[in-house]
Amino acid sequence: MKKYILFGLMTATFFSCKKDDDLSAPDKDNNNILYVIEDNKFNFSFFNTALTVTNYGATFREKGPYTVLIPDDNAFQKSGYNSTGDVAKEKGAVLMNMVKYHTLPGQWQLDKLPFRFNQPVTTASGAPLFVTHWVHGTDTVIVVNGTRVTALNMPAGNGLIQVINTVLNPLVQDKLSDAVAAEPTLTYFNAALQRAGLKDLLKGDGPLTIFAPNNSAFIAAGFPTTDSIVQTDPALLRNLLQFHMLATRRFVYDYVLTTDNSNQTQQNMLNNSTTTVNLQNNGNDYSITVQGAGNRQPAQMVKSNVLTNNGVLHIIDQVLTENF
Repeated sequence: MKKYILFGLMTATFFSCKKDDDLSAPDKDNNNILYVIEDNKFNFSFFNTALTVTNYGATFREKGPYTVLIPDDNAFQKSGYNSTGDVAKEKGAVLMNMVKYHTLPGQWQLDKLPFRFNQPVTTASGAPLFVTHWVHGTDTVIVVNGTRVTALNMPAGNGLIQVINTVLNPLVQDKLSDAVAAEPTLTYFNAALQRAGLKDLLKGDGPLTIFAPNNSAFIAAGFPTTDSIVQTDPALLRNLLQFHMLATRRFVYDYVLTTDNSNQTQQNMLNNSTTTVNLQNNGNDYSITVQGAGNRQPAQMVKSNVLTNNGVLHIIDQVLTENF
């Protein structure tokens, strides 16, 4: 009788252990996106923390498919999150907007897109991001919102993972006019737009790229107050401002892909005059300066890649001029 009791206990123990193992088996068997992220904590721990705080990680257990653009841990640190604890302290709404903006419904093999600049793809937040598929030298390059994809098409059971080296800034402003009005360092530029009758242009479909001089730049160029801008000839301001605009969408990294060994690109502005963009290689990163024929020194970028639905805003530290 003891043998049967012992056998029963062993059998019960076996099936009990088997059931516990089965509880965790689906994650491993399915190799879903969340499991891959959790199993890659060395590189994805910051993003995983954002998923935990928002509980959005549960989405990546679902059937999908999904494509997730994951900023690695270095990307989060570059954006100001020094530790996973800093991510955990962030507002939930901010993190939710972030993780949704980095999520694409469907399975997107980005290297299968046409060879084009800034192709719109709708994210889980409903806002678009822009993907460039291009050849640069001997490399085929994938860039999202001006950020290079560093690891492409990592497979998971319910989709794909693309690794990027920058945390993408979710699209906040609808139009360039909104982005300018929301920026406290661009009150002079905004006043100039109104005086020149160009606000409606920045409310249109675009796309446009704006190199907007900040307030200090306008003061240095001879506009001591916004009243001095209001008193300026609208036609003069219109030509000046159009010299700071491109009829296309261009992120900083787009210039890496279009600049030859001279590290300079000539670009035709809205007033049909040209500016020179200088490419600067800062080790593992790139920056640009922009210069008009009348500028003794190139203008430096103060803020870059502010994305809206109808273009991109860059803030610079000089007013560009055509003539000395």
